[in-house]
Amino acid sequence: MPKLLVIDDDLDMLALVRTALEKDGYQVDTEANAASLQPARCRLYDLLLLDVMMPGEDGFSFCRRIRTEVDCPILFLTAKAEDSALVQGFGLGADDYIKKPFSIAELRARVSAHLRREVRQPTHILRRGIVHFDIQAKNSICW
Repeated sequence: MPKLLVIDDDLDMLALVRTALEKDGYQVDTEANAASLQPARCRLYDLLLLDVMMPGEDGFSFCRRIRTEVDCPILFLTAKAEDSALVQGFGLGADDYIKKPFSIAELRARVSAHLRREVRQPTHILRRGIVHFDIQAKNSICW
């Protein structure tokens, strides 16, 4: 069962998102304050949903602080819909940006898609006849 962490200062939003995603079988934890979270705790999750505009530490600062230590997908859930904010979020390492208000169906579909990508087997081998190139290792192997 995938574990998700939702961080938003709006308690009603936390309850809504938790209820929707638990119906899909996810274990959902919620936090109303990003400043108190440590990267070590965030590494326990398969996906993070993060609001941008929060008192204390905003979502962009939080993402910047944890991104080098957390490799799971980070999805921003935010009313901050300007293109510059979207570009900034992706530049900080976000994997997706969902603008509020959003439909629950869209949220569920995006979460599912990101989690599905995380378990996909990477294909880093290019095959040409008997020569197989391991792209990630940057060498060739003949079988």
